[in-house]
Amino acid sequence: MGRLSENRLPARRLEETGDYGDCYDGESLLRKLKSVAGLAGETVLRPVLTLYHIMRDGGVSALDKAQIIGALGYFIFPADAIPDFIALVGYTDDVAVMLLLLRQMAGHVTPEIGARVEAQIAALLGRGQGG
Repeated sequence: MGRLSENRLPARRLEETGDYGDCYDGESLLRKLKSVAGLAGETVLRPVLTLYHIMRDGGVSALDKAQIIGALGYFIFPADAIPDFIALVGYTDDVAVMLLLLRQMAGHVTPEIGARVEAQIAALLGRGQGG
């Protein structure tokens, strides 16, 4: 996983999430989302998918994309501040980082991005088209 090790201190501030960019790739993100969807639910899925779709949008700066990649890498990385396997609280740190970043990028969330996010959440949670 690149230059990170289990001995590395976890990201404590948004600026530090860039160190986790090496952990990000689309396939790893999809695997993680599929594996945690039922347990983590919409509270975790929505910020992850929103950042993912903001990143893929053409109007986002390279710096913003780098920050998003770092935050998504932090989500994928298994040994962060609160290990993800701890029921109910394991994603607290991941979501906190993503919500801070989403606050900075709120202007990039379009209705189209929102619709894509909701459709993916429904698919991941097995809701189908009827809700």
